[in-house]
Amino acid sequence: MSKQVRKVKTSYNEILCSAAAKQLKDGEVVFVGQGFPIFASMLAQRLGTKLHLVMEAGILDFSPYRAPVHISDMSAMKGCMSCCEMIDVFTFYLHRGFIDVGFLGGAEIDKYGNLNTSYKGDPKIPRNRIAGSGGANEIGGYAKRTVIIIRHGKFVEKPYYITTPGYLEGGKSREEAGLPGGPETVVTLKGIFKFDKNTKEMYLDSIHPGVTLEKIQKEIPWELKVSPNLKTTPLPTDNEIEIMRGFIPNVSVGKTRWGTMQITQMRDYMQRKLAQLKQLMR
Repeated sequence: MSKQVRKVKTSYNEILCSAAAKQLKDGEVVFVGQGFPIFASMLAQRLGTKLHLVMEAGILDFSPYRAPVHISDMSAMKGCMSCCEMIDVFTFYLHRGFIDVGFLGGAEIDKYGNLNTSYKGDPKIPRNRIAGSGGANEIGGYAKRTVIIIRHGKFVEKPYYITTPGYLEGGKSREEAGLPGGPETVVTLKGIFKFDKNTKEMYLDSIHPGVTLEKIQKEIPWELKVSPNLKTTPLPTDNEIEIMRGFIPNVSVGKTRWGTMQITQMRDYMQRKLAQLKQLMR
C-alpha cells in the first residue's frame, strides 16, 4: 500500500525564516534585532537549538512565549535569565566579546555587506530618513559574526549611508579599521549569500526553489559571483511550518496583516466586555 503524501503550500517568508534559523548554532549567544531576526531565533529554539538570546533593551537569555513586538517588549521578561540597563548590554556583553552572533535586518546592502537602515535617499532631505541605527551599528561592528536578513530591502552599488559596517571596501579594510568579526550570511526571499574569505565580496551560495539565477541577478547592480557548488535551499519541514503558523504567525500572514488581526481581536474582545458590563449595570 503506497504511503499517502500530504501536500503543504509554503511561502517565501517561511522559506526565509527556516533558512535563517539554520544559520544559528547550539550554545551561541545571539543579539537579535527586531522582526524576522527574532522570529528565526524563536523557530531555531523551538527546533531544539540551544540559544542564549539577547535583546537591546537589556533582556537576557529569554525564550519568548509569543513574538516580541519590539526590542523592549516586556513579554520577553517571562522566564528570562536577567534584565539590565541598555548600556550594560553594549558595554559589558557586546564590547567585551561575549556576543557570538549579531542577527540584523537592513534596507540597503552592498557587495561587502555594508548596511543602510538610516536614509532612503539624500541624507540632507528630512523625508528620506528611515529607521536609523538603534543598536545595529554596534552589533554589526562588534559581534563575532553577523547574520543579515534582507526581506524588502535592496542590493545597491553604494549605500546612501553606512549605518552598519560590513567589510567596508573589502579585503582587509574591516580588520585595518580595528573591527572584529563581520557579516557571514545574508538571507533574502530569493536565496542565501556568503562572503569570499579573501576578497570579502558577497556570492550566491543557495537559491530558493522556484527562483532563477536571472531573477536574482536582475536585482543586483554588480556582476554577482556564484558558488561553483550552488545549492537549492531546502523547503521548510512540516514541523517547521507547524511551528511558524502556530507559534510565530507573524511569519506566515505578514507583520501588517497579523497586527491588523490582533487589533481586530482586541476590539472585538473590548466590545464583548463592554456589553457584559452594561448587562451587569442594568
